[in-house]
Amino acid sequence: MRNFLFIALAAVVALFTACQSEGIQTEHGFRFINHTNKGGQKPQPGESVLVQSYVWIGDSLLSSSQKNFGGPREYNLFLKDDLPKRVPALYDAVLLMGEGDSATIFETIDTFLQKFVPPGIKDAKEVRHELVLVDVITKEEKEKVQAEAEAKYLAVQNKTQEAVTSYAAGKLAGVTTTGSGLKIVIEDKGTGPAITPGEQVKVHYYGCLTNGTMFDNSYQRGEAYPFPAGVGQMIPGFDEGVMMLNRGGKALLFIPAKLGYGDQPAGQIPPNSELVFYIEVM
Repeated sequence: MRNFLFIALAAVVALFTACQSEGIQTEHGFRFINHTNKGGQKPQPGESVLVQSYVWIGDSLLSSSQKNFGGPREYNLFLKDDLPKRVPALYDAVLLMGEGDSATIFETIDTFLQKFVPPGIKDAKEVRHELVLVDVITKEEKEKVQAEAEAKYLAVQNKTQEAVTSYAAGKLAGVTTTGSGLKIVIEDKGTGPAITPGEQVKVHYYGCLTNGTMFDNSYQRGEAYPFPAGVGQMIPGFDEGVMMLNRGGKALLFIPAKLGYGDQPAGQIPPNSELVFYIEVM
């Protein structure tokens, strides 16, 4: 899959100059070029898609799903009656693509977009979205994935709540305390590569207080959380726990307040709270 994505992106870049003056106008006024037309399955409004996207202004790469999210990103396609007043360029593009297609769509920089343009390229006239449609997720497939995600969430919730009860009673087995004060129970070290500082990872997590109150989890959202590991983007105890695992690893973390949010409240988390996380490194 990774080789396919790199080849597809290379094709987009190679064809960009030749095709710059070509293309069609989409329903909502964007200039669109499909570079491949492989005849793959086409998405429909109401379905979801996995898209590898690269957003450019001239030679400046503003964002990419690979860099920001570790790979293709899932987008839900609005039903026609639910379209926002400002229709995203990506929406028009993917409805004209099939699975495996590479395409470019151009978006005029208006007063709204101008606010997000870096100072050095304020005179640019358009944004260029280079896209690869990796997969079409039908409504039936989406419902199946959602059901599986809910079942996974319930299993993790039950496991974590049982561990919290045992921990409170001083009966939880396998607890190791690190030099920082983090307590960890490694369920599975993971058989994948070790994680290096700054490496982009995706982690599923279930977070609760030591009284069992859940404050956040990624399972119900159906998407693991992406972040660069070990560089301080996450609270220290979470970062430390992730760095102790390999890809595929699973663990319970008991994070003291000094490695969490300290004496500051954070949403549903009171000051000076010990935090409990069940994590899975993808």
